[in-house]
Amino acid sequence: MDNVLGNGKRKRNKALDLLLLIGAGVVVAGVGTAAFWMADNHHATVGMLAACVAIGFFMIIGKTYGVRKLRSLPFAAFSMVWLLIHVCIFLLVVGYLGFLYYLPFLVAELFVGFMAAIWLFGPPADGPK
Repeated sequence: MDNVLGNGKRKRNKALDLLLLIGAGVVVAGVGTAAFWMADNHHATVGMLAACVAIGFFMIIGKTYGVRKLRSLPFAAFSMVWLLIHVCIFLLVVGYLGFLYYLPFLVAELFVGFMAAIWLFGPPADGPK
């Protein structure tokens, strides 16, 4: 089989591709399981949960305001304070009340946070971020 440039192209072995795909899945599952096992052994599950919440928070902020806005020092400082409040509220509510009780707190906290961000830095820009 020739490609556009006229160079010969070998056909890949489907059995080898399937074996590599299964091997990659086993490696990913093993690494993920080992990471959570190590975290459970060292009682780092709360830290991992807080890190996941922080990553989700920055995904929301990055999607809404864009990376350019996060590079400005005042907005970055505001985002870090908001992140600290967000994670503390999450850990306290989930730790004492449970996850389902966190959802109304999440809505209220994000509403107040976005209203403060709009008041201090203006609304998010429309278009590509």
